[in-house]
Amino acid sequence: MLESILRIISRKFLYYLKFIGRRKVLFLAPPLVLVVLVLWPACRWFAAHTSRALLPPLPPDTPLQHFRRSRSLQHYLTHTQILIEPSVAPCGSIDEVRVITLVSSAPPRAAQRQAVRDTWAKHQKTFFVMGLHGERVDEQLVDNYIEAKQYSDLIVFDFRDHYQNLTLKTALMLQWTLDNCPQTEFLFKTDDDVLVNPWTLQKVMEQNVDAQLLGYSRNNTLLHRDEYNKWYVPRWLHYEDQVSRYLSGTGYLINGDFLPQIMEAAVNVPLMNLEDIYFTYLVAHKELGLKLTHDKRLSPTKPWLKVSCMYWWLASTHSLDPHEMRAAWAKLEGLMKGRNHSTNICSAFNEFFGSWRDYGLTFE
Repeated sequence: MLESILRIISRKFLYYLKFIGRRKVLFLAPPLVLVVLVLWPACRWFAAHTSRALLPPLPPDTPLQHFRRSRSLQHYLTHTQILIEPSVAPCGSIDEVRVITLVSSAPPRAAQRQAVRDTWAKHQKTFFVMGLHGERVDEQLVDNYIEAKQYSDLIVFDFRDHYQNLTLKTALMLQWTLDNCPQTEFLFKTDDDVLVNPWTLQKVMEQNVDAQLLGYSRNNTLLHRDEYNKWYVPRWLHYEDQVSRYLSGTGYLINGDFLPQIMEAAVNVPLMNLEDIYFTYLVAHKELGLKLTHDKRLSPTKPWLKVSCMYWWLASTHSLDPHEMRAAWAKLEGLMKGRNHSTNICSAFNEFFGSWRDYGLTFE
């Protein structure tokens, strides 16, 4: 662009020389040279910044290169060690545990974990699963040890904890459950920004005792091929553009009877970066032919209509910060104290609003 401008100026200048004659040129040359010397840096700066502004930004640095080295789940499971786990047996000597909840978290999210502990985790067996984050691993582990000693609910593995490693993290959750709590009826996998209503979750399980996998079903989903998207999936990781059906990773239940089959099949299915599509679609549904049961009470969103009965009706609510989680939990506890009365009120709410209740949810 700059070269084209200079070429045009040169041509115009030569034409001007022929027109005014040599003597006048000698008279005008010094100021012209001075003007060029003064304007040259400004023109160069303008051209450089204009061209840079017109170019799209570089795509984010998505850490997917480890999948090029190996897409074998068995490889990663073999080379990943557990660094911290609860000192007390998670399921004890109980013959049967109704549900064990494993929460995907990350080392910097201590405030989010504390909000979970202060609210719904008091009512069901809950553990936080994470890896190593950032450069200061030693300092992080010291903080983790202190937190683990205080609450005895941390499970820390020695892998790099980032969004593109969620599939490995979920695999470690499933394997840890098999090793430490094989008698559980259900494993509930969720995130640390999810509010769980333990009373409604109990009802969901009672109504779906024979469900193999249970969650919020997404159907005929197009994968994101845009490098700038958080859920970007390159074609070399998964060639299909559309996924027929999977369960949202914000919260789904796996029947304990099928955990061994899922882990056994997973070692034969090449890894990809989206854990919910990998485990619920590729492994469970496509490889094993397991049934995915839809229940909209395991919501991947949160209600914009923040009334108590909306939270009471939902078994899980996604994308809440610590303040929102505590505020929503206070509503749930208020309903729980007068449970019989609250049930009548919320039943009337559901009956009155009917299908309009679903519009109180914020959809992605």
